[in-house]
Amino acid sequence: MRSCYIVSVLAPAMLCVTASLGAQRPEATLQRAIAAYANAETIAVRFDQTVTNPLTDRTLTSSGELMRRRPNHLSISFGGTNPDRIVADGTNLWVYLPSSAPGQVIRLPAAGENGMLVDPMGQILSAPVSNYDVTDAGASVVSGEATHAVTLVPKSRTALFTKATLWIDDTDGLVRQLESTEPSGLVRKITVTRFRTNVTIPRSTFQFTPPPNVRVIDGGGMVGG
Repeated sequence: MRSCYIVSVLAPAMLCVTASLGAQRPEATLQRAIAAYANAETIAVRFDQTVTNPLTDRTLTSSGELMRRRPNHLSISFGGTNPDRIVADGTNLWVYLPSSAPGQVIRLPAAGENGMLVDPMGQILSAPVSNYDVTDAGASVVSGEATHAVTLVPKSRTALFTKATLWIDDTDGLVRQLESTEPSGLVRKITVTRFRTNVTIPRSTFQFTPPPNVRVIDGGGMVGG
């Protein structure tokens, strides 16, 4: 937090910055987030997530950590007594969800859309601005950080979401919050509690060994036991 005694010194400069941020086009705001994501060799994100299913009128909450290393390594882990894990090791994407599907792990190719299906932020920020209709969603403070929000509607009918709103940090361009609506109506809200870029991540983070006595399902068929 900036000290109070420097407010009077910085006031003119801050007014100029605020005016610039307030006047920027929503496409430019989104482009800042895309650039910040693209320039990060690694990212480490802690987050809180809320998933609301309008069909069942149920809301599930969870907390987790996402780590990514370019070009194709990903780890998402959740806490709890049966910690869920999703790991892309560069060759395979492992989906292990003992909290909802005990006794099995799904193995998929790590390439293509599979990684994007489990990383909504990466899915959005890996695509060009021209893929969306972008509108301004106002300024707000998220987790103590000043942000500008933009709402995206994909131009493609085959996109994995129908609408998404991103709250983008005014200072560094990092996404502080994301809310997306899937074609099924499922609403996912992710609030970032810590976002670090270009940090050292151990290789073991992106390794996964199926636990004993767990079935390995390859695509649609079981290949191990």
